[in-house]
Amino acid sequence: MPKNLPVKTKTIEEIRQGLKESSTGLDAWYILREADKERVGMKDKELIGSDTNYYKAITLLEFDKGVLLMNAVSKLHSVFAIEFNKNLQTEYNCQTPSEKSLAEVVALNFVRTLYIQSKITNYLEKGSFSDIGVGYINSLSKELDRAQRHYLASLNALRSLRMPPLEVNIKTQTAVVGNNQVVQSVNNPI
Repeated sequence: MPKNLPVKTKTIEEIRQGLKESSTGLDAWYILREADKERVGMKDKELIGSDTNYYKAITLLEFDKGVLLMNAVSKLHSVFAIEFNKNLQTEYNCQTPSEKSLAEVVALNFVRTLYIQSKITNYLEKGSFSDIGVGYINSLSKELDRAQRHYLASLNALRSLRMPPLEVNIKTQTAVVGNNQVVQSVNNPI
């Protein structure tokens, strides 16, 4: 290597640009590139592990594939949860990531309701009850109520996102809108 070559110093802007172009190892473009490398020569079952870049790349397509949703629910309910999520996205014409994520939360909460209800049913089918079992049912009942509230709240949120905004024009000095709600318009000349 020749000696005494001049070293080009970089400007602050060049350094910043170089850092912007580097990867943290968690960037989507990096994961996609590495996933494509992993996919070549591997069998599908080898790609499923959550530590692979292929698996991470699939999670980037969560609203189409539902991999993370599948991991959040029991195996019994995973196929239904993914299909229910897709059906909700179609029904409510979800286009944005926020709309799609809300549809996924609705599906997750509904499946959670089904899962808790199945736990209650399984216990009650045994036919014998103990003090601990009664406490267990009591706890599950509270969880079921909570899951149902979460489901209904998320479903209402999804519905309200898809509703057109309500426009109200009031042409009066004073209007009573509801109990203890008054809209007043005072026209002060300038």
